[in-house]
Amino acid sequence: MTGITRRALAALPFLAAPGLVSAQGSRTKASLRLDWALSGYHVPLYWGVERGFYAAEGIDLEIRDGSGSAKAASLVGAKEDTFAMADALVTANSVARGVKLKSIYVVVQNGGAAIVSWAEKPMKTPQDMIGRSLAAAADQKTTLDLLLAANGIKPEQVTLRIVAVAARNTVFYQGQVDGIVSTVVGSPMDMIIAAREGRGKPIHIMPFADFGVRSLSQGLIAHDDTIAQQPDLVRRLLRATSRAIEDARKDANLDAATDAAMKLSRAPANRRDSVKLQWENTIPRLFTAANEGKPLGVTTDADWANCVDLLIKTGALTQPVPLASLYTNAFIPA
Repeated sequence: MTGITRRALAALPFLAAPGLVSAQGSRTKASLRLDWALSGYHVPLYWGVERGFYAAEGIDLEIRDGSGSAKAASLVGAKEDTFAMADALVTANSVARGVKLKSIYVVVQNGGAAIVSWAEKPMKTPQDMIGRSLAAAADQKTTLDLLLAANGIKPEQVTLRIVAVAARNTVFYQGQVDGIVSTVVGSPMDMIIAAREGRGKPIHIMPFADFGVRSLSQGLIAHDDTIAQQPDLVRRLLRATSRAIEDARKDANLDAATDAAMKLSRAPANRRDSVKLQWENTIPRLFTAANEGKPLGVTTDADWANCVDLLIKTGALTQPVPLASLYTNAFIPA
């Protein structure tokens, strides 16, 4: 992390702007736990570090790899991390279980959950899953249950294997399952690039959104105490994050932002083209119909009510959760 901070400091001379903390001012140390290892929607966060956007806001930000949204939420709940990236359904479920946190900014507004199968024997519709096997991480089971329920498929009609996320793709590659639950802004892009380069087989992607399951997805969360006791830190973090997203989504910066994320995360070099493709596929998902025209990161009661409704339909929740307990837009820059 020292290397990241050093590079962020080096970028400061050309980033002076009104309202930003001086490069010579004291900085607040903060950690941001990712939901997974590097994915495209993480690119702006690393870009913000590389370009000095967080440092210019007086934040010494450490970005940490993750191992699932549930784990990220628990670390924030235990105050072991200041901020985290987590799926909105996991966030809502965590709050309902008493974890003291809130969503403060949603990056992927239009969730990209999908079933990935080999193109030679594709699952093009939910009915194609009947009698076949899938692998999924524990965090993904709720979303899969939603897809099954929305399409009249009983859980026992699909063989589900819950595995660690690191093993999910492996069992798919090895032919132990017919498909996996993943996301259109995640590791399936690795498979697409591999197929293009002759290193793998073509895949088919079946988005959940095409079959009745659409929800908010990855966003930033913080502990209730952090929000109450350090509101200025939250505000500065989101100001830098919005600035980073706006900058990273410019066509002229796609390559540089991807390269920065690869470098700072120490991701394997052969993932570079995939990570860029993931970020390009994330950009159209930064807004939904409900928040079109509003600032980046803003969410609405309608979108959070949809998340709660989806969780109730699967039995993950037994009753509605007050929407005000789930999220706040108060710190998002206008």
